[in-house]
Amino acid sequence: MDTLDKSSAKNLQQWQIRIFSTVWITYFAFYLCRYNMPMVAGEMCNAFSWDKSQMGIVFSSLTLMYAVGQFINGQLADRFGSRLIASLGVLGSVSMNTAIFLLTFLLSPKTMNPRTILLLVALFWGANGFFQAMGWTPMVRIMAHWFSSKNRGKVMGFMGTCYQFGAAFSWFLAFFIVTYYVQQMGGDWRAAFWVPAGIFAIIGVVFFVYIRNTPEDAGLPAIEPEDHAERGIAEESRRTIAHNVIRTLRNPYVWIVALSFFLLDLNRYGFVNWLPDFLDESGKSIGIGGFGFKEVMKRIIHPLAGSAGAITAGWATDRFFKGRRAPVIAVLLTSLGILSIIFPYLDPRNTGLVVFIIAAIGFCTYGPHILMVGHAAQDFGKKSGAAGAAGFIDGMGYIGASLAGWGAGVMIIKYSYTFTFVFFGAAAILGALLVCLIWKAGPKTHVAD
Repeated sequence: MDTLDKSSAKNLQQWQIRIFSTVWITYFAFYLCRYNMPMVAGEMCNAFSWDKSQMGIVFSSLTLMYAVGQFINGQLADRFGSRLIASLGVLGSVSMNTAIFLLTFLLSPKTMNPRTILLLVALFWGANGFFQAMGWTPMVRIMAHWFSSKNRGKVMGFMGTCYQFGAAFSWFLAFFIVTYYVQQMGGDWRAAFWVPAGIFAIIGVVFFVYIRNTPEDAGLPAIEPEDHAERGIAEESRRTIAHNVIRTLRNPYVWIVALSFFLLDLNRYGFVNWLPDFLDESGKSIGIGGFGFKEVMKRIIHPLAGSAGAITAGWATDRFFKGRRAPVIAVLLTSLGILSIIFPYLDPRNTGLVVFIIAAIGFCTYGPHILMVGHAAQDFGKKSGAAGAAGFIDGMGYIGASLAGWGAGVMIIKYSYTFTFVFFGAAAILGALLVCLIWKAGPKTHVAD
C-alpha cells in the first residue's frame, strides 16, 4: 500500500470500518430470505399435502438457480461492479419472498391443484435463488479491494461470521413465527416470508447508500498496488466477460477447490434442509417440541458454532500454514464427515449431547466453507477475478446442494434419515481427500493468465 499521511490513514481506516460493517450486515440479511423456507417446510407440506420429495423439489429449485446465478453473477460483479449487482440481488430476493407469501396466502388445495401450487412455489423460490446469488460474490470482490492480502485470513474469517449469524437469526425468526407467533399469538406462519423481506429491504437501501466498490471510488489509493500482469488482466476483464470466464476455467486450483466445495455443500445443505424436519419428527416421537430454549438451540446452534469455525479456520491458516488453506480444510472436512455419520444415532432425548454434536458439525462446516469460497477464491482468483472465482466455486457447491434437496427427500423416504446423514458424512470425507491435492498451494501460488 502506498505511504499515507496520518490524515489519509485515518480516513482509510474509517472507510474500512464502514465497508466491513456494511458488507457484514447486508450479507447477514441475505440469509433472512433464504433459510426461512426449511423452517416452514412442515407447515407447507401440511397446508398443500406435499411429501418430502415434493418439498425437496422446492429446496432444489433454489440451490440449482443459485448455482446458475453464481456462475453468471460473479462475472457480472467483476464487469459492472459489486454495488449494482448486489443491490439488484436484494431487490429481486425481497420481491420473490413477497410473491411466495402472496401465493401461499391466496391459494389453497380447495382452489387449485396442489401440484400446480408446488410448481409455482418452486418457480418463485428458484428465482429467489438466482437473486440470492448476487450477494456473496460481489461481497468477496469488495473485500478483496478494501483489505490487504496480508491479513486476509483474519479479516475474511470475521467477515464469514455474517452468514452464520444470518442463518441462525433467520432460523430463529422463522421458528418463532411458526411456533410461538402462531400458537400463542394467533398469527399466520406465512409471516415467515414477508417479515424477513421487510427487514432485508431496509438493509438493502443502507447498503446502496453506504458501499463503494473500491478505495479509488472513495478518493483513496489502492490498498495494494497491482503488479504489471494483474493490471493487464484487470484491464482486459473490463473489456470482456469472456476473458474472465476463460481465465477462471483454466485455473486448476479453482477447479479442485470447487469440486471439494461441491461435496461440502452437499453435506451442508443436507443439514440446512432436513435438520429442522428431522428434529421435529424425533421430537414428536418422544413428546417434546415447541418454542423452548432447548428446541431453539438445537435449530440455531449449527450456524452459530459455524461462526467460531470461520474465525478459527481463517486464523489457523495465517498463524500455522502461512496462508495455505488446504491443510485446515482437510482436517475440518474429515471431522465433519465423522460427526455427520455419528449424528443420526444419537438419542434425541439427550439434549446436551445433541446440541454439542450439532455445534461441532457447524464448526467443521463453516470453517472450510469460508476458506474455500472466500479466502481461496481471493488467493487464486486475484483481485481482478475474485468475484468470478468465488462465483464458480460457490456455483459448483450449489450443484451439490441441489442433491440435498429433491434427491435427499427421495433417499429419506426410501432408505431413512440415518442412511441419508451417513451419505452426507461420506461426501465430506471425500471432499477432504480431494483438497489434499493442493496441500502446498497458497496466496502466492502462480496462476496462469
